[in-house]
Amino acid sequence: MNLPIEAFLNIEYNKKPYWEAKLIIRLIIWIIITLFIVLFVVFNVEPKVNVYILPGVTLENIPLALVIIISFILGLLAGMILFLGQIIKYQLELRRARKHAHTETKTLGGKDED
Repeated sequence: MNLPIEAFLNIEYNKKPYWEAKLIIRLIIWIIITLFIVLFVVFNVEPKVNVYILPGVTLENIPLALVIIISFILGLLAGMILFLGQIIKYQLELRRARKHAHTETKTLGGKDED
């Protein structure tokens, strides 16, 4: 059984302050990441490109850093959508296995053996 380090330090991590601290740390990390992304875009506005979305639809003079970040985000979303299919598949398999185990225990528990 893997316990977090707090378990060895005798910190009761089921209580509210532990979860609040974890939430605050997560928030600080996201703020730092967002600041790095904003600084990256602000300092890299000079190389501008044209983005051809469809034939006849062109976005002109878009900063390259913005195109890179948007492409990264779209790739993450596509990966998450594909991963969501796997999660749903495994959840359905788990539900079937639990239902099967429940019916097995019900049939075994219902028999009287003398």
